[in-house]
Amino acid sequence: MDSMMNRTLIWLILLLLVMIGVKFWDYSGVESSSIVGDKLTPSTPNGPESPINSKFLSQSPSQSMDEISVSEDRSHLWDYAHSPILKDLTLGFSSFQKMQSFLDNAPMNGIKIKGRSDALLTVRFAVKDLPTASRFFDNAEDRVEPQFNYRLLTPALPRAEFLEGEKSFGAGANVWLGISDERQDWGRGVKVAVLDSGVDRTHSNLAGIAMEEIDLVRSGDSSKGHGTAVASIIAGNESGQLGLAPAVSLLSIRVLNSAGEGDSFTVAEGIVQAVDRGAKVINLSLGGTGESKVLKNAVDYAHRNGALVVAAVGNEGVGEVSYPAKFDHVIGVTSVDANGRQSSFANYGEGVDIAAPGVGVFAAWEDEGLVAFSGTSTATAFISGALAAEISKNPGLSNAEVVDLLYNFANESEKPGIDKFTGNGILNVGRIDNRNVPNLHDAAIVGYYFDPEHLKGGTTPFEVLVQNQGTSRLDNLSLQVEYRGVVRHFFLNNLTPGDTRSEKLFLDGSVRGGDGVRISSKIFLNGVRDIKPENNNRVSTISLPSL
Repeated sequence: MDSMMNRTLIWLILLLLVMIGVKFWDYSGVESSSIVGDKLTPSTPNGPESPINSKFLSQSPSQSMDEISVSEDRSHLWDYAHSPILKDLTLGFSSFQKMQSFLDNAPMNGIKIKGRSDALLTVRFAVKDLPTASRFFDNAEDRVEPQFNYRLLTPALPRAEFLEGEKSFGAGANVWLGISDERQDWGRGVKVAVLDSGVDRTHSNLAGIAMEEIDLVRSGDSSKGHGTAVASIIAGNESGQLGLAPAVSLLSIRVLNSAGEGDSFTVAEGIVQAVDRGAKVINLSLGGTGESKVLKNAVDYAHRNGALVVAAVGNEGVGEVSYPAKFDHVIGVTSVDANGRQSSFANYGEGVDIAAPGVGVFAAWEDEGLVAFSGTSTATAFISGALAAEISKNPGLSNAEVVDLLYNFANESEKPGIDKFTGNGILNVGRIDNRNVPNLHDAAIVGYYFDPEHLKGGTTPFEVLVQNQGTSRLDNLSLQVEYRGVVRHFFLNNLTPGDTRSEKLFLDGSVRGGDGVRISSKIFLNGVRDIKPENNNRVSTISLPSL
């Protein structure tokens, strides 16, 4: 008996090593969106899947196997036999035959099958009889490493303090993006899959849109507000806010419950179904902290089969991008406000590819609702719509070439070049549409950049960035920058389309804290007409962090 207990404990340690360093319960205590009356309010999930305290989990990492007594073994095993961790696992296989053998023998090995994906060669299962299951895995011919079925959620609603000082788009996001009013045919022939909490297809803003629905949750009450908002940004009709690609067909796949919670296996299953049903763009306004193998395999399946996957980077305001946005072959989307600044609530780091409007965007909600929708979910919907529009307008381009259109004609943000905050820049549909129109002059002041390495006290350098967002080379530009009662003048030449130029200035240490310093910049085109004069000026108040 003691040897069986030790073997079981060894298997458990191997299992835990697979999952070490990742939050098992990345969904617990995270805010999710719910709707009360006609107001969006945050709520905290507290369901039956709450984490339990285990003596094994709390054990010191330095304690050796020899120091664990047999009586302690039994106590730990009892904890784990009833742990939710063992009730939802996934396991991938190298061949269909091996997966089928596992399925055929699961009952006798103390395993209950909860789901399977033949396309991904993956099984979802629970451990019912811990000693029997551990004996099976211990004696398995191939080394197999079950993985916890990581939780995924709709990104938490941005906290109020994150939205302070950020400028909302309201009904103006499409104009801000340079989107043509004549876009009723954009997206025709393209299917966009929205993997979310479901879509209210009866909403007037979605009336007349070709839509299929699949429910992979199959239980519990549904709350379709979030998915409806995403769908309306992509494909809404003229009865409300006209979507970016109103002629697309939609495939709504419900992978999240009414609280906006789901799991990696179900989302992976949704991705496979979206691909198999012909979706060219897959919108994932959801994410989590776990690097799920089954989810990664689903993303790769989509990539191999010609579908573009778009995902939100998350709304926690931390330097870690959510999965699946962080995976290769996924377009990770962040949010900017109407001033073109990256939203303070948006996550940043490796995996951020592009930015789009994400603050106070008017969107549909279930039950004929209309909300000011904020978050990286919002921004993700704009990128999905833009991809669908460009696929329909450019049928001869490959997926990679369509994505490059968005990246190559994105507006520069506040940091020069590709960066961890907005990736390749901010979506500009107008620049994409006008890319082949000659002699368009458009000089833009895109922001002020302060290198974090220089925020160390004393005099602080910063850059004023100017970008040529037109199609013609710009010469004889005059840049005027005013701050602290001083006016500086600069002259710029030979700025080719898409290029960015910066001029360096300095702030002394006296502006740290307090009310900050007002910086006003203007760019003048001499002898030519600027097609978008509203981006020739920028006024910002800068407060350097106190040391």
